[in-house]
Amino acid sequence: MREQEDLRLMYACAFAGEAGRVVLADLEARAFVRETSFHPDPQRAAFNEGRRSLALHVRLMLEPLAESGRENATGGAGATA
Repeated sequence: MREQEDLRLMYACAFAGEAGRVVLADLEARAFVRETSFHPDPQRAAFNEGRRSLALHVRLMLEPLAESGRENATGGAGATA
């Protein structure tokens, strides 16, 4: 669990500040985060979804742990026995 927390901190450091916000916005624009990734060619659609998936992963890693909902799945804060 500690590795995941450390990795989240590294993501936060990498995307902190003005440069990080600009890069994240560019990634999201190129990765169909705010628009459909549909394409009539199924291979292109799959490629677009791969881009989108990666950008959404970055966004998830930048969320505070308590908001991501992962703490319950991994036995962290809020998990019940």
